[in-house]
Amino acid sequence: MSAKEKKKIKKNPEESTSTDIPVEGTSGTEMELRTTVDRLQRLQAEFENYKKRAQRESAVFADRIEDRVILDFLPLYDNLQRAFHAMSSNHDMDTFVAGIEQIFAQFQQVLEAKDVRPIDAIDQIFNPEWHEAMLSVPSDAAKNTVIEEFMPGYLRNERVLRPSKVSVSQGPQSKEDSE
Repeated sequence: MSAKEKKKIKKNPEESTSTDIPVEGTSGTEMELRTTVDRLQRLQAEFENYKKRAQRESAVFADRIEDRVILDFLPLYDNLQRAFHAMSSNHDMDTFVAGIEQIFAQFQQVLEAKDVRPIDAIDQIFNPEWHEAMLSVPSDAAKNTVIEEFMPGYLRNERVLRPSKVSVSQGPQSKEDSE
């Protein structure tokens, strides 16, 4: 072993591998190539391990987010169970309806806490980002005005969670069209 190769091995002991041991008939360039290939293989393995770890952590994070959402809705579920149990045991419709109204108010509070708000659709100009047109009908309203909402849409932080399903005005029907 030459003095140069011994210095190289002593200089970086953590990089020392079985490929650093000189084999008779190998040149310094071949040794460097083996060392480089070995380092690249180790880096590739480390990167694969990092990707797997990141995927596991991402899955755990997603589960925790789902858990938080479920925890927000469990009190509502519990109250619905109580309302139906009370209805089946004493058949008091007024109390049952009052309980359902309270649960509805709880739902609204949860949505407001999550910054979810309904999309204002009726009498608005049709916006394909916020509305999904189910029908287009002649009406006295201006053309492209939403005249009926079949299902409300919702926004969260100005991002559409679900578009409103609507009917859109074609405008007043002209006399030529009616003939």
